[in-house]
Amino acid sequence: MIRFCLGAAVLTGCVTLAGVSHADEEGHPMQETGTGSFPPAPGRATEEPASGGHATGLMVQARVQSQSSLLSLAGAGTGFLVGYQGPSYSLGLGLGLARIGVNSGGESGALTLFQVAPTAIIDVWHSKDNRARANLIASAGFARASLDATTKSTECTGDANGISTCKDTLSDRTASATLIPVMLGFGGDYFVSRNFALGAEFGLQALFLASAKTSSGDTSNSVDAGGNGQFAYGALRATFVVGD
Repeated sequence: MIRFCLGAAVLTGCVTLAGVSHADEEGHPMQETGTGSFPPAPGRATEEPASGGHATGLMVQARVQSQSSLLSLAGAGTGFLVGYQGPSYSLGLGLGLARIGVNSGGESGALTLFQVAPTAIIDVWHSKDNRARANLIASAGFARASLDATTKSTECTGDANGISTCKDTLSDRTASATLIPVMLGFGGDYFVSRNFALGAEFGLQALFLASAKTSSGDTSNSVDAGGNGQFAYGALRATFVVGD
């Protein structure tokens, strides 16, 4: 009787183990690769690509400039810069035109200055989002200054009776000079949007006299003279970029 009971218990245990093993194979399929009993590791956050900060393409820059000396009348700098805005540089052609005219008592005078200056702006630092940038500015170009004046002279003659007769005579005089402007500065911009930036700069400018000429009536003379001037400047600038 005892032997029969032991045999039955062993047989029942074997059947139970076989059933559990079969149930594991049928009811619990193999887990997918990369999963396990441990909680899944948190996924790595996807880093967003850094913004370019500004567009590249056709650039138009307006400049408001002031100098620290009287030479500002003759070297006010270029008022506009037209060129190309690259990822970390700008290349453009600076254009400037200034004119001062006076008229009094029949006499008049006008001073005109025209400048053309190739300009390079190279970024030396930028913020993490590429909106704020610091840069170096350099340019060298050609300037033409001219002075046109109309002057009045009075000539008086007397007759035998001591009566004087006066006559006013107007004469035209002109003077012109060829100048070489050079500029070196440091500045920065902040792109409010991808296509528009506000900035400022400061630096040094130099103006060299290459040639000069005067004329009165039909007579023209070249002036053998040389000269130069150096002065500090500051400028505010607004840049508009047409591009993506």
